[in-house]
Amino acid sequence: MSSPSSIRSRALLAAGSSRLRLEVRDGRDRLVASDPGLARLGQAVRAVVGVATTIAVEAALVAVTGTPTTVGLLALMLGAVIAMTMSTSIREESRRVIVGTATGAGVAAATGAAIGVVTAQVHAVGLIAFAVVSFVAVWVRRFGPRWVTVGFLLWQAFFFSLFLDPPVSTLPLMLTAIGVGTLWVGLLLLTVLHGDPQVRLSRTVTALRARARAGVAAALEVIDDPDDVGAVRAVRGQLVQLAEISLLLDGQLGTSRALPPWMSAGAVRRWVVDLEIGMDELCAAALELSSRRDEVPATVLDEVRTVLRALGWGDAETARAAAQRLTTTDHGGNGPARRVGAAAGFIVETVRQWDSPPAWASTSTGRAAHGAVAEPLDLLDEPDEPDGSEGVEAFEAVVTLTGGNLPGSAALAARAVTRADAPRWSPTRLRLTTRQAIQAGVAAALAIVVGEAISPQRYYWAVIAAFIAFTGTATAGETIRKGVARVVGTFGGLVAAVGLATLTSGQPVAAVLTLLGCIFLAFYVQELSYTAMIFFITVMLGELYTLLHTFSDQVLLIRLEETAAGALIGVGVSLLVLPAGTRATLRIARRTFLASLADLLDACADRLDRAAAHRDLLTLVVQMGADARQVVRGHRAMTKGRLFGADREGLRHRISVLGALDATARALAAAVDALGGRTLPELAGAVRAVATEARRLEAVTSLAGPHRDPDDDTDLSQRVSEHLDRVPNDPSTERVCALVRRLTDMLVLLTPRGG
Repeated sequence: MSSPSSIRSRALLAAGSSRLRLEVRDGRDRLVASDPGLARLGQAVRAVVGVATTIAVEAALVAVTGTPTTVGLLALMLGAVIAMTMSTSIREESRRVIVGTATGAGVAAATGAAIGVVTAQVHAVGLIAFAVVSFVAVWVRRFGPRWVTVGFLLWQAFFFSLFLDPPVSTLPLMLTAIGVGTLWVGLLLLTVLHGDPQVRLSRTVTALRARARAGVAAALEVIDDPDDVGAVRAVRGQLVQLAEISLLLDGQLGTSRALPPWMSAGAVRRWVVDLEIGMDELCAAALELSSRRDEVPATVLDEVRTVLRALGWGDAETARAAAQRLTTTDHGGNGPARRVGAAAGFIVETVRQWDSPPAWASTSTGRAAHGAVAEPLDLLDEPDEPDGSEGVEAFEAVVTLTGGNLPGSAALAARAVTRADAPRWSPTRLRLTTRQAIQAGVAAALAIVVGEAISPQRYYWAVIAAFIAFTGTATAGETIRKGVARVVGTFGGLVAAVGLATLTSGQPVAAVLTLLGCIFLAFYVQELSYTAMIFFITVMLGELYTLLHTFSDQVLLIRLEETAAGALIGVGVSLLVLPAGTRATLRIARRTFLASLADLLDACADRLDRAAAHRDLLTLVVQMGADARQVVRGHRAMTKGRLFGADREGLRHRISVLGALDATARALAAAVDALGGRTLPELAGAVRAVATEARRLEAVTSLAGPHRDPDDDTDLSQRVSEHLDRVPNDPSTERVCALVRRLTDMLVLLTPRGG
């Protein structure tokens, strides 16, 4: 017979093993979910393969031509720069587009190198050309995403030619190296580095499911510790990231080759929205349950934990059975526990539909409602068939991806700074790309002056920091964040570079491997943390200096000083020269979201009125989600990119309300669709009243303001209630009415408060 101590030891060991398994599972899910479609891993692999193989090809060219070592090194460096830029920035799926972009990039690099070599002969002319090229490289972005790559390669080739100061006689070799490097990387992009859209989509779906499981795990932590504010924020953060993966999937569906022939793009979109609705409902119910935990029997809480654990492990049968118990009146009671059960059952059914594609992939019929959660949205009301394509549904992606990623805030910033009715010579008539081009030119000129004052030989580091501040940013807040991240990353990288240089000194193989490893890590973490990317780039440069036998602590210290000066200049120019305000951009994002919300609500009202023509609810839901994401992005730039006057708590509250509006309106659209075409004019009137209020708030300049007595807000609530009180009372309409009331309360919370 086992002793009590051995029994306790086994129990502790079992508990520890179970906890370890949970941590490993959650860690694996977070890792998979953090890189949807393995895009970041692919980016890092492309960078390493492109650079390593291009250096080998350029080395063969140098050997064949018998080029001297010093000049040959120039060809190797130029080829590596071209390979790194092209392999990571040209990510189109069409091979024809890749050929066009690669050709343009090669021409731009050759032009930049030629200008750099010629103007470098006269120092002053070279510096003036630096500012001009910086302007042009940014200005050409107005012509589309591929021109971002073209402009950047123009600038990079010019930069290397200028600061290396090669004689004019080396220009033919440089142009040859550019041509060879461009052809080689282009060949890689068309063959071994060319991605399969179907594989990418499948991996993104895997990431979506992993993110959903991570959200379930976060909800379980809130149930276990309702007083943990961090756990509550983690739940909301998981929903935000789930929404981002959903939008990424919608953008990928725009590629005709992303899906196998038997699968419908519209059905996949519907499945993704269903999963979002289920997760919204599950997490909202879990948060409500945790806030009322003292009122809930312990047996019910245990059942909720059972449901969430089973969902987290992907144990469908256990989750389905526990969810069924929660939704029955004799076991789970009612309220938030029932909502958890209904949402869990809906999620299990939704996941099953993906795992059994023949049953749904090529059809547009809805599934039956599960519990209190509505059935999925119809695919399309009246599919439009392309000419000569009978039976093929019409589909258009709501989200347009840029280089495989979700779009930034440039479009909103452009709307915020441009006024078509402005006076002829007003700066507000300038397009965003022109503004940023002027900013880049001014920042480059100032960085040259300040950089030369710090170090006449290393001034280009200041220019790089100033120029890069305007790459991938659209507002002053984003520029500030990027500038600070660059300085912090450079400082950390310098510290690490000093230690590594000691270890790899005299060991070229180790230095090369470290250099390639830093390239891989830099592009792997690029989307997660710009600070981390700059850290690894700085370490990489340290290893490069070690290979060139030019490494010294003094050189790295000068780099830090130049980088700080350039970043400060970039930030200052973004704030003082034709600024694109973060607050104005966030205001445009908020207005756009409220307009999308109103459009969706009007479409729901049309559905309830059985209007002759009504819009596709599913497309409007995705559009609203895309606009909600821009609000969240603007909020991040507003609170993290400003030191003063950001009103962080007020902004966080309003953004939370806007996010809740997004989730609730998505659920409302599904619930309206679940009514099956019933004509309910009073319910339609209530929805239209809420839509009218959303449009009114869209026109409001600012939602911030002092509070007033809540009784002053009875007008909207009263109008909505007058309609809802006359709606026939049954379980299906009851849920719709509850969602309409919830939307009404949220819009009241957003209403600016008078004095």
